[in-house]
Amino acid sequence: MPAIRFTGMASGLDTENMVKELMKARREPMNRLIRQKQITEWKRDAYREMNNLMMDLRKSIDSLRFTANFNKKKAVSENDGVVTANVVGVPKQANYAVKVVGLAEAEMPASFSIKLDSDTITDTKSQIGDSLSLTINGKTVNIDAADTLETVMKNIKEKTGMDATFSGGKLWITSTSGMDLNGPDGKTFSVTASKTSTKLVLEGNESTERTGKDAEVIINGVTYTSKTNKITVDGVEFTLKQAGPAINVTNQVDEDSIFNSIKDFVDKYNDTIEKVNSKISEKKNKGYQPLLDEEREALPDKTAEKMEAMARSGLLLRDSILKTGLDEMRRALSTPLSGNGVNKAFDTLSEIGIGGPPSGKYAYQENGKLYIDETKLRAAIRNNGDEVTKLFTAFSNDPLDDAGTKYKKSGVAERLYSDLTRVIDKITKEAGSATSTTSVDDSFLGKKMKDEDDEIKRWKDRLVQIENRYYKQFASMETMMSKAQSQSSWFAQMLGQSQ
Repeated sequence: MPAIRFTGMASGLDTENMVKELMKARREPMNRLIRQKQITEWKRDAYREMNNLMMDLRKSIDSLRFTANFNKKKAVSENDGVVTANVVGVPKQANYAVKVVGLAEAEMPASFSIKLDSDTITDTKSQIGDSLSLTINGKTVNIDAADTLETVMKNIKEKTGMDATFSGGKLWITSTSGMDLNGPDGKTFSVTASKTSTKLVLEGNESTERTGKDAEVIINGVTYTSKTNKITVDGVEFTLKQAGPAINVTNQVDEDSIFNSIKDFVDKYNDTIEKVNSKISEKKNKGYQPLLDEEREALPDKTAEKMEAMARSGLLLRDSILKTGLDEMRRALSTPLSGNGVNKAFDTLSEIGIGGPPSGKYAYQENGKLYIDETKLRAAIRNNGDEVTKLFTAFSNDPLDDAGTKYKKSGVAERLYSDLTRVIDKITKEAGSATSTTSVDDSFLGKKMKDEDDEIKRWKDRLVQIENRYYKQFASMETMMSKAQSQSSWFAQMLGQSQ
């Protein structure tokens, strides 16, 4: 609790304000530390923002490191009206001769409907309101007037083994699979009531149970059957539509899927380098610095926000970690792939339709942005899929050497993934993990913030001591002046008495 001070009683001085003014100068070293700590924190946050971008880009390139993602297939039927196909596994065959012999037919249970009184029986909680018994497939189910429809449905299931449902104002009774029915040929069943009722009206429209039928299809000379009109063979799901003569189904490269994966990566790469380039070229505004709490409170909110944005700008201007990272990424994308079996006609991204901006006087301003020639890239995927796969996924077991042999033999995705990992590790060492929620960690800037915070705390303690000393000095002055005033009054009094 702050001390209560009575100052200026003897001197008439505004001691409170004088101490405040003296402390302003004393606080300047601490204020510089507070501002510097804020700059350190902003710089840490800016690094972590860049690290998040790098991690997202690395995630997008990760799938392009593996050949499985370039071996995606799609099954194409020459007649979708007869059969359609979808790749769900890893097909080993390229073509299938498919003859649909017959389609599957679902089992159809026998059913019987009982019309219910729509005025009193509206849902399964409604009471029946009449007492009678039903004989269903030779078995008796007793119904009391107080029974709810839900109770009746439950009793039918327990007594007869049949299913009972409420739909469209009717109680539907249906046979279950494998039941023995007592109708002609065991295909139907009958329902009779012990008396005529206006609450439950037997409609007598029995349906006949129909046995299900398996689908039959011949694929590459082998006959298959299925309970449904779908069947999976060799990693391909065939959907049977119509019986008829044999048709061809072929497995083809899934051009759209591979193209979209590459395009998604290029879009992510362009977005990342645009934001990183913007950050390392961001203007640094001289004369602006972080606001202290009292400065911020004295300003309108918008003015304070604008001033802090100006002070925050340019913290990563020409940053060496980010700049080197961008250079390494460009190198990873532009270095030709080498090694045994590499087709020189497809050893760079530009040869499959991924290159820099169109030539022109403003091309240099693109800062490494990639452009896709869709026609050229699709043609490469379609006609030279193995070469495209190798360009992205090639992996070298060669040891690292000064000549960069391993680097040159590694695919674009492998190189870029490694480069991004190095940049991410450097930023993490400098500013901490991009996903960290703690304000202080073992990174360089984290330790710096801790040191600055400790120094600020020491300054706060020191300033309290200085302020107390000022007040003590002024208090001593007040005491001395008070004594002097008392003595002066005594002398004046004595002189007055002697006259």
